[in-house]
Amino acid sequence: MKSKSWRNIGIVLAALVVIYLYTKLQEARYTTPSDSVFDIQADEVSRFVIQEGDQRLELVRYDTLWVVTDHQERKVRQWRLDGFFNTVLGVERESMISENPDKWTTYGVDDSTGRHLQVYDVGGALAADLVVGQSSANWQSSYVREEGQDKVYLTTRSIAHFLSTDTTYWLEPLPEPEESEEDE
Repeated sequence: MKSKSWRNIGIVLAALVVIYLYTKLQEARYTTPSDSVFDIQADEVSRFVIQEGDQRLELVRYDTLWVVTDHQERKVRQWRLDGFFNTVLGVERESMISENPDKWTTYGVDDSTGRHLQVYDVGGALAADLVVGQSSANWQSSYVREEGQDKVYLTTRSIAHFLSTDTTYWLEPLPEPEESEEDE
């Protein structure tokens, strides 16, 4: 009689272990291997390209000076660069939201509604190629999808607003023209 009860306890314990392992494997499908979205540091970036619709903006680093392509005569706002590097390159994935390409429009990460971000390293190689969408349910987060991948992730912080293609966002304003004595 005793051996039968020990056998039943063993079967129940084995079943619990199998259920536990099965649950852990199912959860592992929805976790990311790395929490970091970017595997590059700010000092390793040589340029980045932001594209939204038919608007495109490229920032290029020459030594320590950053310029917007086609606007080399104007100074880039340092605080905008700092915000980009600290927030965008430091953002982490929170959870996977979807693997369904039919849902990309819902999350703003399809080719027509998303903001495309390409980051290049100092060797000129493409270090990151993402499509970013703003979360409408939670304005403190964004959605990201790696170009060529189906998985859409929610980020820990909102980064979409750092990806402006408007040059006035990135560049210092033009100096006011000096008034001449003839104008007075």
